Amino acid sequence: MKRRIVIELVLAVTLIGGAYLPMEAQETRPVGKTQEAQQRNAELLSGYDYSKYPTALTGYTGQDLQRVGFVRWEYATRTRIGPRGNYKAGMARLADGKLVLAVCRSNNDPEPTKRRFDIFVYESENQGLTWEEINETPLFGKEPSMTALPDGSLVLTAQHGYFGPGAKQDEIPISRSEDGGRTWETIVIPGGDYPRNLIVEPDGSLLMLRGLDWGGDSPNLEVCRSYDGAGTWEFSEGLVTWDCSQFGEVSAIRLQDGRLLAALRRQVPGTSGEGFQDTFVTESLDNGKHWAKPWQLTNNAEVHVYLTELNDGRILATYSNYHLPWGTFAVVSTDKGKTWDLDNPIQVALSADLYVGWPVTLQLPDDSLITCYASTTYLKQPPETTTCEVVRWRLP
Repeated sequence: MKRRIVIELVLAVTLIGGAYLPMEAQETRPVGKTQEAQQRNAELLSGYDYSKYPTALTGYTGQDLQRVGFVRWEYATRTRIGPRGNYKAGMARLADGKLVLAVCRSNNDPEPTKRRFDIFVYESENQGLTWEEINETPLFGKEPSMTALPDGSLVLTAQHGYFGPGAKQDEIPISRSEDGGRTWETIVIPGGDYPRNLIVEPDGSLLMLRGLDWGGDSPNLEVCRSYDGAGTWEFSEGLVTWDCSQFGEVSAIRLQDGRLLAALRRQVPGTSGEGFQDTFVTESLDNGKHWAKPWQLTNNAEVHVYLTELNDGRILATYSNYHLPWGTFAVVSTDKGKTWDLDNPIQVALSADLYVGWPVTLQLPDDSLITCYASTTYLKQPPETTTCEVVRWRLP
């Protein structure tokens, strides 16, 4: 007789401004390929008091512990961007080959109302081997995204929220630089969600996809278009065939065959906390008006997906592990995102703690890859415990 899988109900909490706030009771969902594996995992993943862990991140949430890994090492080139304290970044490649990176850095003010993430800009003229800081901008925000336009200008978005003076939860800043990131002009558009990246369309216009209503009632995407280099925006609704409204941080690409593919960071229905967030994928065949029923890409606590279509047609999904081993990982799809090689994840970088991720991966002209990411590298040396790094690597 098969045993019934026991899943423990718990009371989760989140960490906001240094204070723990109660959440709804939630459960860990079955993990594993068979019922027997799921039972064993449920026993190993039980017993957690989530109030002891920021945003339910135990380090084990969502893991299939009924596995061992076989490691194959490939040599790569890894460098650091600026000083300790640098954190998540957006990265773009200009037409002249320069790489430009905008990284956020916390001022670590103990007073939540004075806490701020300033944005610093770096450039590399040698494909990421060395980096030079070219500007401490007047911009602020977290989770930056950087896009290079055909005319050589740069567009930067960031999570606004409470991460700077005068910021509001229901708007995001969009900044443009025409001199490689040295000076910026900023507008603000309504909406709380912020993108992982922008799409530069064949006609030079910009397409931004984001969650329409995180925590509200709408399951749909917001389709945002600019025809003047991010100066003004038009907004429409993309209908998604599902019943989930808690999703955002959308990474989207236009595939070589014209389809749009988007990765959605989702809160598992009935749960709260980042430990119970995963990533789903959807596609549109009609330029963003309608989207297929999303299918699952990652398990719990695997988020920050960034999609990159490679020159050979494969799709790379680079993401953050919010469970052990903390760090930046990647998986590959050979069928345009329908399925992913989840049994062979690529370890791009490891971290000493959960403050990690927001990876961005670009493919360079020689087909090599460059990934920027944040990592906790000085765990016991606060307040500057994080670093921003890049790694040059190749797929086998």
